[in-house]
Amino acid sequence: MDTQRKNDWQLFLLSVIALFLELAAIRWLSSEIRIFAYFKNLPLMGAFLGFGVGFLMHDRWRQMLDVFPRLFFVLVFLVAAAFTLGLTHVVFVDPRQYFLLGVGFGDHAADSVPSLLQTVKALVVIVGVFFLVVATFAALTARLGALLNREKPLIAYSINIAGSLVGIIGFSVASYLRLEPWVWLVLALVPLWLVFYRELEAASRRRAAFYFAAAIGWTLLFSWLNPAVWSPYYRIAVFEDPNPEHQATHILVNYDGFQTMQDLSDEHIAEVAPETAAMLRRHYDIPYVLSRRPVQSVLILGGGSGNDAAAALRNGAERVDVVEIDPVIAALGAKHHPERPYESDRLRLYVDDARSFLQRTDQRYDLVVFATLDSHAAFSSLSSLRMDNFVFTRESIRSARDLLEPGGGIAINFFAIKPWLTQRHFNTLDAEMAPPVLAYASPGNQEISFLSGEIFDPSRSLGVSDFHRIEGPFAAEAVEPTTDDWPFLFLETRGVPFHYLMPLALICILSLVPLRLAGVTVGDVNWQLFFMGAAFLLIETKAVTALALTLGSTWVVNSIVIGAIMVMILLANFTIVRFPQAPFAPLYVALFVVLLLNYVFPFHLLNELAWSLRLAIGAVVIAMPMFFAALIFARAFEMAVVPSKALAANVFGSLLGGVLEYLDMWTGLSALNLIALVLYGLSAVALYVRSPGSANVRPNVVPVGE
Repeated sequence: MDTQRKNDWQLFLLSVIALFLELAAIRWLSSEIRIFAYFKNLPLMGAFLGFGVGFLMHDRWRQMLDVFPRLFFVLVFLVAAAFTLGLTHVVFVDPRQYFLLGVGFGDHAADSVPSLLQTVKALVVIVGVFFLVVATFAALTARLGALLNREKPLIAYSINIAGSLVGIIGFSVASYLRLEPWVWLVLALVPLWLVFYRELEAASRRRAAFYFAAAIGWTLLFSWLNPAVWSPYYRIAVFEDPNPEHQATHILVNYDGFQTMQDLSDEHIAEVAPETAAMLRRHYDIPYVLSRRPVQSVLILGGGSGNDAAAALRNGAERVDVVEIDPVIAALGAKHHPERPYESDRLRLYVDDARSFLQRTDQRYDLVVFATLDSHAAFSSLSSLRMDNFVFTRESIRSARDLLEPGGGIAINFFAIKPWLTQRHFNTLDAEMAPPVLAYASPGNQEISFLSGEIFDPSRSLGVSDFHRIEGPFAAEAVEPTTDDWPFLFLETRGVPFHYLMPLALICILSLVPLRLAGVTVGDVNWQLFFMGAAFLLIETKAVTALALTLGSTWVVNSIVIGAIMVMILLANFTIVRFPQAPFAPLYVALFVVLLLNYVFPFHLLNELAWSLRLAIGAVVIAMPMFFAALIFARAFEMAVVPSKALAANVFGSLLGGVLEYLDMWTGLSALNLIALVLYGLSAVALYVRSPGSANVRPNVVPVGE
């Protein structure tokens, strides 16, 4: 193999490994140190900063590659042993205010506000882990930067993107196969050591082998000590209830209580004390016993392990459709639930996203049940949204309403930890359904059920239940309902909370240290590519969230969408190779036009079309800004003298985009396009005011319009 082919092969392979490890770090951190499940783009931002620093330190790649195994082992040591070390439930905000789930967070405590010591500990963990991620990926990607500089810029970038695409596919396959973290490490570290450490001295190779083996062994040890199944979404553990009277099996996701599979059959309930029976049955039978007529058809969204399905079957439903997003939780329900609801020939189980199912099904139902869909994770590393946010918007309730048989109804059950959250659910349901909205709650737990529709008769008995009727209003202040544009269910009001800004501010300030160590100066940054990186992350986030509304927010959809973006970047690169003198001005004008079109486009009208046509039109409208942005980037990157420095500027810009993404908590998702428009405008300005010594760009820039 000649030298150039060897370099290209190594560039491709290292891109695969780097992207695979980036996805693994994001997934693993969010499972083991729970605060990263709710601030999921922080590990992503750490990886971005590490990539950029590594690219800039390409001339020291041998030293950096030598130190990588030690840094990586420290990261693995902390993450694998996080629960044992007391790092799993560190918290610096009131978990009840921001709905951070888990008894370890104190979400059931009377006073859940963290102490000063807890706050300091949490911030030290968040900031410390963030910069450990930065250092680890910087050490790995310095070699990547050196390899980028050995090839023509656009060819090198295309190889890097192709490798990243394979890395995404590889981790998606690992998720599909439900592989454990120690297997992830084997898949990444073995080829890394075999290919790249051959170029270092024997002592470095031996050290790398030792630390890599130690990292794999340490992870394997904790997999044995704390056994779990890794679904595409969660780390899942199962244990039996020690109280035999409960006849229950508990499911924990990411160390937090998630669901309990209970025997609530008439036979078992008859054997326990009346108080226990009422506590166990809770809300499950209420929609059926309050019904004016027999409920024949039921749709259950968020069916989990089967409690809601068992209630529907127990109350005589002839057709029960259950939607559950996690295949492992559904399989556990089929295997362990004492009433065996998923074995019934009256039931159909769909492993799908609830919102996607609502938009694609043509079935009609007497009753639609929104089960306790309390997400324990964000649905994408690009976004601060959670997996269930789009399920409880006005548009989602409207979709469910449109599936009802005449005189049907909707039931919503949720974990009511704050009055304003109760009021928000009430307002959202009340805005889309005819009044009245009936509310029921239990003095023994923090769950509330809302029912709305002609089918319900509030004068009927609740049967065996410890719930009772309650009346609103539930909050003293006005509470905004959630919509598809502002779906932040767990934010009391619009705005970026101070407690979100605090770790971001600390990280941004401290990020100046690695940037300084890498020798970054203001005059040395390619500001055109910097602003493009920030803007692209925002439109990529918008694309992922918008397509989630059509296709669902499943892990498969996220992988496909991100993979499709990579393919589109490759197509843009090939286009610029074919037309290397494409002028910037028409490309920028086209980008601004499609960004504005994307902003004003009435996506809700697509719901009137067939699903395939809706998907095709929506995908084109959503993809156009990214394609034109990719064309501009490819055109600019092709002129780079030092590709690694130019790509570093773009990656640093993505870090800014990750910070700006939090603004959608205030503005709504659609405004991300306008923020991106401003950033792309700044990149266009930077193209012409660029100082002669900056940007690592060749001096023969083709003037705009020529």
